[in-house]
Amino acid sequence: MVGKINLLFLIVWNMIAGLYRRFVYGKAYKASRIQRISPFASVIIRENGKINFDHNIAVSSGCVIESIGTGNISIGKRTYFNRGCMISSHESVSIGEDCLFGPDVKIYDNDHCYGREEGVSHDLKKSSVSIGDRCWIASNVVILRGTEIGDRCVIGAGCVVKGKIPAGSVVKLKQSIEII
Repeated sequence: MVGKINLLFLIVWNMIAGLYRRFVYGKAYKASRIQRISPFASVIIRENGKINFDHNIAVSSGCVIESIGTGNISIGKRTYFNRGCMISSHESVSIGEDCLFGPDVKIYDNDHCYGREEGVSHDLKKSSVSIGDRCWIASNVVILRGTEIGDRCVIGAGCVVKGKIPAGSVVKLKQSIEII
């Protein structure tokens, strides 16, 4: 009985939250009617950002999905985000269908400019991120700007990824431990 009440609450919550986002963000927010976005997740659009959620996206509690400036986020059907995931887009983040994201995955299509003399600045370097269909991104993975991950890839827990990962690849964290 409790499970049915929770499911009913989530359905009603997502209908109301979806209408609210459509009202507040207008054409910048596109989503199918069936979504499973936790009431404790944040979906943020600022300035001219855009977000497009395809059918039946699941976003767990503690997730933050933000599109800022000219950022554009597009997420394919039946993609699942576990707790604490973050997507920050100032340019473009595209995620395919049927992807699974473990807890605390971070995706950034931007980072700050840095110079030895000047230090860090508020200016951003931006480059698109693309993740193919049916990928599994395990817990605590960080995906940096300019990354292209092909279809059916597995990115192992704790990896920091930047660059092009061919379709069907498995990326693992290599770690050597020296015991003294």
